Amino acid sequence: MDSAEQAFADFGYEGATTNLIALRAETSIGSLYEFFPNKEAIAKALADRYIVTIGGLYASEIVDLPGVWGDAIVERVVAALDRFYRDHPGAVPLLNGRFSSAELAEAGELLQHAMVRQIDRVLAARAPQVPAIRRRLLATVVAEIARSLLVLADQSPLSQRRAVVNEGVSAVIGYLERSLGEPMAPPKN
Repeated sequence: MDSAEQAFADFGYEGATTNLIALRAETSIGSLYEFFPNKEAIAKALADRYIVTIGGLYASEIVDLPGVWGDAIVERVVAALDRFYRDHPGAVPLLNGRFSSAELAEAGELLQHAMVRQIDRVLAARAPQVPAIRRRLLATVVAEIARSLLVLADQSPLSQRRAVVNEGVSAVIGYLERSLGEPMAPPKN
């Protein structure tokens, strides 16, 4: 899976072949095919792996800090997603490929839905007055803003990465405050 992740990151989904993945994994193509019938199955398995990782980020970064609100929670979520993208460069081709590749659609959608679910959980805890259908839309837009800006951060020179991530935080905060009509605040006791 690590070899597939790196191949997708280096060559994109289209450019990464099963032969290349097997070569990078230092295994035979036959051994690869014992576990994965095709590249699409590899992408789906990688997406499943990322979904577990995203759930872990939510658990470690958000759930354990119920007193974190407003701008601070947005900063934590965006920073966690930024680390996820840096640590898992194969996620970008999966997420971006879901728009252009029928083969990647399922894997990319699974990953995107996992991100949306986690953001929705954050919003539910911090803005419980927002109806579920509205919250889901907000979570979807936040996930897309974060994905787009974090992809841009990945493509930026290292010296500019932090500035791009900060702009992402500002964009998400502005969007949520405008959409919610007020800053996210802790519940009243």
